[in-house]
Amino acid sequence: MSSAEVAALNPSRTLSRPAVAVGIAAVIAGLGWLMFGVGGQHAGMQRLTDIAGARVDVIADAALSLSREDVAAKPDSAWQRWTARGYLSARHGDAIWVRVRLPNPGAEPLHGVLSDTSYYSDRVAAWISRDAPPGGETWRQEVSGDAQAGHAKPLWGRLAAFPLTVPAGGERTIYLRVSDGYIPHVQLAWWGRAEDFFAAQLRDVLAECICFGVLLALVLYNFVLWLRLRFTDTGFYVISAAANLVFNFIANGGLALLGVPTGSPTHELLMTGACAVAGLSVLQFARVFLGTRVLLPRTDRWLRGWRWLLLGAALGVPAMAWMTSPLWLSVVVLASQLTDAWCMGTAVAAWRAGARHARFFVAAFGLLFVVVVPTAISVMQNAVLPGVALGLLAGRTVEMWLLSFAIADRFAQTQQRLVEETEQRRAIEAAYADELKLEVRERTRELQQANADKDRMLTIVGHDLRGPLTGLMRLADGDRGELAGEVGRTGRSLLLLIEDLVLWARLRAGSRLLAVHPAGAIAVPAVALHRALAEHGQIKLIVEVPDGLHVKADLVFAQTLVRNLLGNALKFAETRVLLRAVPAAGDRVRFTVGNDGPPLPPEVAARFAAGEDQPITATGGLGLRLCREICGALGTKLKAATAADGGTEFSFVLPSAANPGADHP
Repeated sequence: MSSAEVAALNPSRTLSRPAVAVGIAAVIAGLGWLMFGVGGQHAGMQRLTDIAGARVDVIADAALSLSREDVAAKPDSAWQRWTARGYLSARHGDAIWVRVRLPNPGAEPLHGVLSDTSYYSDRVAAWISRDAPPGGETWRQEVSGDAQAGHAKPLWGRLAAFPLTVPAGGERTIYLRVSDGYIPHVQLAWWGRAEDFFAAQLRDVLAECICFGVLLALVLYNFVLWLRLRFTDTGFYVISAAANLVFNFIANGGLALLGVPTGSPTHELLMTGACAVAGLSVLQFARVFLGTRVLLPRTDRWLRGWRWLLLGAALGVPAMAWMTSPLWLSVVVLASQLTDAWCMGTAVAAWRAGARHARFFVAAFGLLFVVVVPTAISVMQNAVLPGVALGLLAGRTVEMWLLSFAIADRFAQTQQRLVEETEQRRAIEAAYADELKLEVRERTRELQQANADKDRMLTIVGHDLRGPLTGLMRLADGDRGELAGEVGRTGRSLLLLIEDLVLWARLRAGSRLLAVHPAGAIAVPAVALHRALAEHGQIKLIVEVPDGLHVKADLVFAQTLVRNLLGNALKFAETRVLLRAVPAAGDRVRFTVGNDGPPLPPEVAARFAAGEDQPITATGGLGLRLCREICGALGTKLKAATAADGGTEFSFVLPSAANPGADHP
């Protein structure tokens, strides 16, 4: 692998620090523009306290017993004028009655929307005055809020919003009753044009969907990465990112957008649980990813202790169902922010201790800390603003993206180390391969030497046994007794076997001596050697080798070949064996050894033609394999066929040669 390919595996080597910084800044700027340039732009919205001639009055309903008729009958002195810009709030268990008088000094009627700017009021009931006939008054009642199903709201969405028309030159009176499972709070806004309201909601949803899409893509990508590699820190990252995704989705009114009613305490309980899981998993992710157990053991002990506190906060989440305020949400959010601060401090210490991948960790939690502090303050004050929630969503998106970048950087460094180790192993293997090649060459030379020694040993053994067996045969031939004949035949077989062994050793050594010899010098010794065997079996041995035929061959090889084929023919003959040598085409001499025994079976002939070994052995020899090897050494091929008058014939050809003793003109 080239150095360029190796460098491509490590982003820290292929990208300069300014390029990485510019890229991160561009992403942050893009998310900021998306959340607060595209989303969060509420052109056309006015707070009621900023509208000239508008009036907002408030009555607290402590006993939850007032009806619209009751509050409408109360004198103006019973109402409290509201002129502040913040939220209207009440105590737990109370409801808030709000009377809104909305004027329209213009010459055209206003078709707008009256909405709450928060997502968390469980139930907002509105009574809107209608243009009544003389002498009467009618009211249109509508209900919205977080605890209402989407189809039951006058306008589908996460905000409590009511469409209304303010007549030209007149005003419209609206009564609102706001209640919540925890603490009711409301901040009303007026959209003079319904188009502006819907456009703002569409922009907000579009911006949030992009952020949620990025978060979901990061979760799925790293989940697949975890499934393939099973890195522990990647698993904790996936849990943290998924929990943050759930927290931000609920905090930004995602369930209401889907038409799912939640309300308090379910809404806050889900948010708190997701926040607690996110805090626990991000702490574990930081410990494993930064290697604090080895790199920062003292800090790791503190982090383990803090982990138990977070676990206790998470176990306390179900108790929120019986609490009278979302105080536990504030506790968990504060603990989560402290966890982020812990992780950022630990990342700084790990970076200084040599963990290069910790720099993205520092950037992630540093940016998150900037956007999370306002969120924490607003949550602890029980006044979460939509703009703050959008900022938190953007911050979490950047955090998860940077942490994914950190995982990728750490993975690239791991790959770099693996590549370097692989290159080292390859170098070692190459060096070892060279040494192994030398070792194999040396061992091969030693093996060849040992094989030559073995061949020489076989030659010596054959030479030492040849003399005694020859004497034994002469002694046996001189005695005409049956025992002496059997001893002679046995000795002859042993002698032939030894001759075959010696010849086989010569074949293994690759040594041969080519010279010109009469054809009779090849055939006659073999015939003489097997004459007694033929007479014993009452087989007529016919030799047809004309004088004047000369061949160029190794005499010992050729004699052994004829001897083995002749012995094989005698073994299967019935009355006769024929040994013939005749001229053949192409300056060749063909030697044929045949008998009148049974022909070769078709399957045996097929195996012989395919070059496979057969159970056809020459008596006293190493068999057909030796015959084939001799033919290979002589540069010819052994062929088998069925004779014209029956029986089997084996034949081979040798190059013919002129008689070296003849006179030439």
